[in-house]
Amino acid sequence: MNAGEPERLHPSVMAMIVTRDFQDGYIVNLGVGLPLECANAMPPGREILLHSELGLLGFGPVISDHTKADPYVTMVGNLPVEALPGMVFMSHDESFAMIRGKHLDIAVLGGLQVDVEGNLANTQFDGKPAGNLGGAPDLAYGAKRTVVMMRHTTNEGAPKIVNRCTLPLTAPRCVTRVVTDVGVFDIEGGRVILREYAPGWTPEAIQQITEPPLAVASDVREVSLV
Repeated sequence: MNAGEPERLHPSVMAMIVTRDFQDGYIVNLGVGLPLECANAMPPGREILLHSELGLLGFGPVISDHTKADPYVTMVGNLPVEALPGMVFMSHDESFAMIRGKHLDIAVLGGLQVDVEGNLANTQFDGKPAGNLGGAPDLAYGAKRTVVMMRHTTNEGAPKIVNRCTLPLTAPRCVTRVVTDVGVFDIEGGRVILREYAPGWTPEAIQQITEPPLAVASDVREVSLV
């Protein structure tokens, strides 16, 4: 955060923004990093089936007390999660068959860069000799909808929503929505549309830390959790 700028959204709030759109019966995969916050922010009263490419379907929140954790019930990042009634174990190939067969309603992934075409780069930092692809390309392109949850700028203050990705692409034209610590953005028709802004922020202030010109929605509003 730059000196003098408004406070940015906490990751737990970002997760609540992402999960408010999860509908009853959705199958959702959470990527490593910030998206894992969503496991503890599921909307009440809805049955959301969380999927892990490691071979789990229908698990619950992340367990913070490791003395209560089952080492065989973990999601990506080796985080222990709660085993809910009806949870399913499956083989690795079956898990990826779900992804590649378009059975995931939403994939929530972290991001290093997203551009105006919805291209995603999230596996290889600048200057790193090789990336860590894992299941990210399958998830980004295989899910019915890909949402990116990331901080709006790098540690050096550079924009992460850009005109064109300069880092190696994870998947092309896959991102439909980006939730950052300053706002909510939709990627449509080569435009980045600002839908919501964090408290204390304005579209003008967000534009200053965003590379492409923002299209401000006619009904733009302050972030809401409902």
